[in-house]
Amino acid sequence: MVKYAVHSRWQWPDGVPSAETMQGWHREHRTTSIAEDIIWWQIDENTHQSIIIYSTEEDAKDELLKREEQRKQTINETGHKMLEETMGPILSIMSEA
Repeated sequence: MVKYAVHSRWQWPDGVPSAETMQGWHREHRTTSIAEDIIWWQIDENTHQSIIIYSTEEDAKDELLKREEQRKQTINETGHKMLEETMGPILSIMSEA
């Protein structure tokens, strides 16, 4: 079974939210997402990137519509926008080598 990653880059018009705000969003996602993990990191004051790790490509596809709906809602609330999104099978994970 091959794990699957979804990577995205986001731009925030009023600055990237605080780490505490983002951690709160993660707490909410933890109870509703089938993802193994979601990691967000800041690039500059208005840009962050994320990676979502799924156990399988099927899990990522199963959650796609839900992710898109959540994104529409939060984008309407905050005005941020996705700059890019890529996804594909994970080739190697150092912690699992």
